[in-house]
Amino acid sequence: MNKKQINKIRMYSTVDQVLDNYTSIFAALPDLVNVHQRLKDEVSQINGFRQVQELNHNGLTQRKKNLHWQVLKLITLFMNALVAYANVQKDETLRTQAFYPKTTLSRAPDPVLYDIGMLLLGLSTPLKAELAVYFLGDAEFTEMTALMEEFRSSIPQRRVASSISKVSTDNIRDQFKKVDTLLKEELDILITLYKFTHPDFYNAYRNARIIVDYTGRGKSNGNNAETETTLETVTPA
Repeated sequence: MNKKQINKIRMYSTVDQVLDNYTSIFAALPDLVNVHQRLKDEVSQINGFRQVQELNHNGLTQRKKNLHWQVLKLITLFMNALVAYANVQKDETLRTQAFYPKTTLSRAPDPVLYDIGMLLLGLSTPLKAELAVYFLGDAEFTEMTALMEEFRSSIPQRRVASSISKVSTDNIRDQFKKVDTLLKEELDILITLYKFTHPDFYNAYRNARIIVDYTGRGKSNGNNAETETTLETVTPA
């Protein structure tokens, strides 16, 4: 969530807390009881979307980095073996097909790196017996085959995670609009009924509806880094 949304959800929570504190006063007004419950439900929805939006993908990213490094290592191993074999056999075609400059490999995006790995595996498999002397044995072929499959399946995962996060971001934005409408068009109006009969309740609600612009900088010169704004105001009574 962005800073404005964080400040708003603090306001929503404060409003909810005020209503909780004064429940006994409006318990006999079903419309207000209903709106209060809807406020709780809508804010709960925001928190649910927020959890999805803010999922930590560091573990996924680290896994991709580890896989990327392992793939590069095996690609280099297979490439060196094929180039060495091609040189001995004076097979320039094979040498050209198997050789990739270090800069090409280091800069290649994952899908391209996967294609290079599969190409080298394909070139090596028919020569498996001949390449044993160049340190490509059964273990290396087995590892390369399994690793390339794992690498392939990992490529779209970060994109999927980002897509899910984006959907949650869109859902959060829509949910904020719903809560704002609920407050302005229903709750603010119902609370005006208590302006003269229960002024403490009315004033507590009005104060809760003020958004506090929290800068996140802590205290400065002895003053708390929060400033009250009137970005949200109750309907004038």
